[in-house]
Amino acid sequence: MKKSYLIGSTFLLAGMSFAQAPYMRNNFTYAPDEKHAPFAISTLDGRSLETEHDRAVYYTQDFDGGFDGWSAVIQEGPVNFKLTDSGHENDPENTFQIPVMATSTPTQWVLLDSDADNSSYGIPEAATLTSPMLDLTAASGEFVALTFDQFFAEWQPAETAEHCYIGVSTDGIAWTEIEINEGVGREARPNPEKVSWDITDLIAGEEANVWVRFRCDGAWNYGWQIDNVQIEDINESDLAILTAYRNYDGGIVYSQVAQAHAQEFIIGAVIKNIGHIEQTNIKFNYVISGPDGSEVASGTSTTFIPSLVNGQQDTLLHETGYTPDELGNYTIEWTAISDDADDALADNTLEDAFFELTEYTMALDYDLGPTLEIGNWPLKTGEAYFGNLMSFQVNDEATALIVQITDYTENLGEVIKGAVWEFVEGGTEWTLIFDSNEHDVTEADLGGFVTFDLEEFEVIPTSLYLFCAYQYASTPQPMFARQGDIGFNNVQGKDDEYLNRGFFDRAAPIVRVRLNPGEVGLTETVQKNVLAVYPNPATEQINVTVSTNSESSSQVNLVDLSGKIIQTLQVSQSNETSIVQFNIANLEAGVYFIELINENGKEIEKVVKQ
Repeated sequence: MKKSYLIGSTFLLAGMSFAQAPYMRNNFTYAPDEKHAPFAISTLDGRSLETEHDRAVYYTQDFDGGFDGWSAVIQEGPVNFKLTDSGHENDPENTFQIPVMATSTPTQWVLLDSDADNSSYGIPEAATLTSPMLDLTAASGEFVALTFDQFFAEWQPAETAEHCYIGVSTDGIAWTEIEINEGVGREARPNPEKVSWDITDLIAGEEANVWVRFRCDGAWNYGWQIDNVQIEDINESDLAILTAYRNYDGGIVYSQVAQAHAQEFIIGAVIKNIGHIEQTNIKFNYVISGPDGSEVASGTSTTFIPSLVNGQQDTLLHETGYTPDELGNYTIEWTAISDDADDALADNTLEDAFFELTEYTMALDYDLGPTLEIGNWPLKTGEAYFGNLMSFQVNDEATALIVQITDYTENLGEVIKGAVWEFVEGGTEWTLIFDSNEHDVTEADLGGFVTFDLEEFEVIPTSLYLFCAYQYASTPQPMFARQGDIGFNNVQGKDDEYLNRGFFDRAAPIVRVRLNPGEVGLTETVQKNVLAVYPNPATEQINVTVSTNSESSSQVNLVDLSGKIIQTLQVSQSNETSIVQFNIANLEAGVYFIELINENGKEIEKVVKQ
């Protein structure tokens, strides 16, 4: 009997929303003039961590050599499937740019560009992309699936929108089809998304003559990008974790959190059934390892997915009850489980090693290869704010905003600033609460960091903050660096008209916040230390006088704005006054901190190098 399984096309966003303060995002209508509205397309939150599947492949097509026997035919309207190496033909004047498919074989792929090719606005359209006859006799008796990579987002998820179908035939005339991408809209779209359809029963006994087809019909829309079509083995019973989540405070996925603001790990995963049979009672096991590699927490998710058939997926979130308390890097490992034994355990497990508990630094970016530039401006001008959302668990003093600049020479001489916006609990709008002095980008800044002194203003736990870099460029410039893979809700900004904008880029802007280490998150001082620093400002040498009644030795650190310890000196004398000296002649000009640590706690003094 022929079967067709509905591919799970609706993704659940893993993440919580702020109860009081909204994200800086827009609400959309489906009117044509809103088609390119900012924030129209985005991708899933979380850590998209790929696993490779070691499976037999009976047919593959990456379109790098052209259509290679595939047939693209228009049934109605002006739009057809075509080959591309650059994605959609975006109008440079549009306020929103549709992203290029992030395919693993980027030489060439297939695109139905409903948005650009002869514009099908107001005109019905239909087109098919059909394979040549495929001989799959080598797959006889196996469980097999049609798999491919896609990027699809629709402007208007309604009856008049695009409808995407995949089909299989054993005579090239009669087709069994299923619809995918139904009602997915334009938010939270993965790029790329791997689709898998179990076609075992559809070709049984007729494996020597098989055709597959992609079909699209509807009305004006963004379009459909397709690549890496394969017929491959699947297992009888097989779960896979597609994406892992480690959520903090309203879904903001930090890579660095200051110790005073540590929260419980709330973790999650998107789990997909990529096997032949239905899976039931699906959960995940997890292990959290601390900075020394030892296990600090483990367990099984208390939530579960009742069942998934082939191609379906769903999201689980779990409150671990564990809050990190030791400085350093943490690793989380997820393993998907169900009532049935799994035939391929390699893709059941994912690992996230991108979290660090720091003393003073908050950040969302993390190292995932080379840094990237910002390529999607909300309005096609060079003037805009852009940065990361952050919230705080206790009252604190923010002392510096640290921004990384790309190494493009066209950025020389451009003017940048640092800025902070606040959304107060119960409020109705964002308020600019800090605007730095202008900074002209120099050759020394390219590829490096620029630090803006925040003049120690207070942040509070009932407000949401947007820490931004700001540029004045006359045309869009790849000014600020970004890195990692965090999800759209964290990356926010304001355009040249001060309107709220969201960026679909998953990589976080490298915009970090330095907190005052002397105010929160420190061991309470029972017996007060006395710390004096002079001269201040200094040029060659810093003298540090330490007066303490500690019964043990003290450590004195010279720390930069990012929290990095540059030099360390020991004071062995106790119950006395001692003087130590730091040579700063070779340090760059800027703000530093002298940090005294002993059994009484910590004392901090700020010092300026001229």
